Amino acid sequence: MSVICAQETGLTAEEYVACVGQSKLGPTRPLGNTERVQAMLDNSSIVVTARDDGGRLLGLFRGMTDWSWVCYCADMAVVETAQGQGIGKTLMETAGQILGPGCSIVLLVLPGAEGFYQKIGLTQTRAAFYRDRTHRT
Repeated sequence: MSVICAQETGLTAEEYVACVGQSKLGPTRPLGNTERVQAMLDNSSIVVTARDDGGRLLGLFRGMTDWSWVCYCADMAVVETAQGQGIGKTLMETAGQILGPGCSIVLLVLPGAEGFYQKIGLTQTRAAFYRDRTHRT
């Protein structure tokens, strides 16, 4: 099986749900709300997908970027049956190539996935803060 990683502009909410739902990222995303998922995709600056030679979606990278300094990776998922084949690393490398050498990639990691990101060469930091989406002032 060959895998093709490329930037995509027309990824559908249904494809996203099918892919992410078969990954560890699934329980952390609003997969039951395809309207919200489609808005997430529509408002992303970059979507990179990994597909097998039959067109089946095996993984994805979704981010927001200024194309000059930083890209915030919102999602990086590979279906569990395709993990361990280098697809996640290839998605990250492909996104990096598309973004260019002056643009860094920053992401939050699911607990337990730190080793994967270290293995593919990302630097771990403790300097992250976030405001939960349920926060109200």
